[in-house]
Amino acid sequence: MTINDNRDGGIAELRKRRSLSSPKMRFIVTALTVALACFHLYTSFFGLLPPMQQRSFHIGMVLFLIFMLYPGRRNSPPDRPSVFDWLWGFVALTCCFYVFFRYSDIANRAGMFESYEIVLGVFMTVTVFEAARRVLGYSLPIFCFLFLLFAYFGRSLPGPLMHFGLSVPRIIEELYLTSGGFFGLVAGVSATYIFLFILFGAFLSATKTSDFFNEFAMALTGHMKGGPAKIAVLSSALMGTISGSTSANVATTGSFTIPLMKGIGYKPHFAGAVEAAASTGGQIMPPVMGAAAFIIADTLGISYTKVLLAAVVPATLYFGGIWFSLSLEACRLGLKGLPKEELPDLKSTVISKGYRALPLFGIVYFLVEGYNPLYAGCWGIILAFLLSFLRKDSRLNVRDLVDTLEAGSKSALPVALACTIVGVVIGMMGATGIALRVGDAILALTGGHLLPTLVVSMIIALLMGMGMPTTASYVMSSAVAAPALITLGAGELDVNLFVLYFAVLSSITPPVCVGAYTAAGIAESNPNRTGFSAIKLALAGFVIPFAFMYSPELLLTNVHSWSLFALSAVTAVIGVYSLAVFTEGFFLLNLGWIERLVALVASMALIVSGTWTDMVGVALLSGLYLYQRFQMRRCVSETETIVS
Repeated sequence: MTINDNRDGGIAELRKRRSLSSPKMRFIVTALTVALACFHLYTSFFGLLPPMQQRSFHIGMVLFLIFMLYPGRRNSPPDRPSVFDWLWGFVALTCCFYVFFRYSDIANRAGMFESYEIVLGVFMTVTVFEAARRVLGYSLPIFCFLFLLFAYFGRSLPGPLMHFGLSVPRIIEELYLTSGGFFGLVAGVSATYIFLFILFGAFLSATKTSDFFNEFAMALTGHMKGGPAKIAVLSSALMGTISGSTSANVATTGSFTIPLMKGIGYKPHFAGAVEAAASTGGQIMPPVMGAAAFIIADTLGISYTKVLLAAVVPATLYFGGIWFSLSLEACRLGLKGLPKEELPDLKSTVISKGYRALPLFGIVYFLVEGYNPLYAGCWGIILAFLLSFLRKDSRLNVRDLVDTLEAGSKSALPVALACTIVGVVIGMMGATGIALRVGDAILALTGGHLLPTLVVSMIIALLMGMGMPTTASYVMSSAVAAPALITLGAGELDVNLFVLYFAVLSSITPPVCVGAYTAAGIAESNPNRTGFSAIKLALAGFVIPFAFMYSPELLLTNVHSWSLFALSAVTAVIGVYSLAVFTEGFFLLNLGWIERLVALVASMALIVSGTWTDMVGVALLSGLYLYQRFQMRRCVSETETIVS
């Protein structure tokens, strides 16, 4: 779940960290990051602290480390924190540790506060925004600041946005002294599940599980038509179980798969698009699904396992759509796979390195058995550590263990900060009661009809996701768009998955598509062309959420009849294939625009389940197949006539 893209213009997910030159400073940072990791391991395994304590300690350490590691200006020292960085860090620690030690007294006062606490709250607010500016760029802090203005100037706002307005002390109290602002639910998820599973990802990386994923994908799919592209799809899906960032997934697997794709004949922009689209899907792929799955489970008060069950079929359809597109593109271009002698042997790879995936299976086992995800995550880390001793090249000694704990903590900093500053949006929406009014405004705009409401919700999620981490995009989008859809009678879990899909897809949607930018940098291609190609490949991802909103039985949590589910799933798979035929413009032969339109109509009819729509879809696709077969025979006949 690392996020490591770095681009100019304020659209990057985070900025570059310092390279500390002083041994003393490196020791301090290492000690703090290891202490933070050990704190989370201990509380996850032996029991969490009270929420405000758990969150305040977590956020205080995160903010301090950010000021040590991320420069505030271009001319700041690149190898050491400045005096002002130390000042920022100690102010952040003071503000957070005040809440840590006084949380019980603050709770017992039931909304009463001291004047000096408001001063501390102002300092806390400023430090959070400054840290976010350093790490996440300007987009998210500006967006959150607009909500502060919205809360203060409520009486002057027009129409449904008008509210009673909050005073400055009331705003600061909400942000700093309650569990609805900086120390709210989203920060709580960061201080528990997110951090632990980022740490789990660090252990899997340290024990070279990603190497096993790549070799397994190569052995399984490398010999197929367009094999390297399919390696990218499979390895990105597997990496998605431990990575909650499109950019991190692209950087991890793309540096290996994109050159392979270019080597067999794919154009650079298409190779980058394949990796960007596949890596995007990693965030909707169980069992980890990035940070959002934990937030959904906590917000709705349901088990984490239920979220994973709901996500399985849509994620499979998403990757199926990319797979079908690649197969059709490879057939059209006449591309072949890699020679088998250049590929790892599947059997020997699984036998010699397959054990490295056991921690993932261990987590799934504990989740299925009903254990808390934190407990499951701890055992996943323990398994990864113990299994590392089976081979010398992956063995973790004391130095490696320290480095892994440090790497996991550092990787968690940007995500934790995004979860913290998003508390401004959630806190202000809750304090002003505007969420329901925005939902009413959306319903008034769409006339209370489901389809236009879904479209508006999709647009909101895509716009809010521009240049932002997926976690922040999802939280804000769900707060704004979800109430309207729930009012129309849609299931809460279904609605949250719908919003999550488009929050995730925003990372490949131009004009601000950080996932596509990262892939374009590796592929040395045009970023916008790469982005639009990624959208074409991932088009099924834009359709599938609408499908399960109209056909809830596609989600395993909504299944009432397994025969109906099986029929819906099969027709959805065929529909996704038909959609790939439309996007690629190829079936058995190249398609004309009328034939592509037929494929599009067939795909829509098949994806949205229903007896009549399925019959229409099957009839159209069958007719298109027979017509293409006739065209092929005619071409062969004409060729034979010319030859004779």
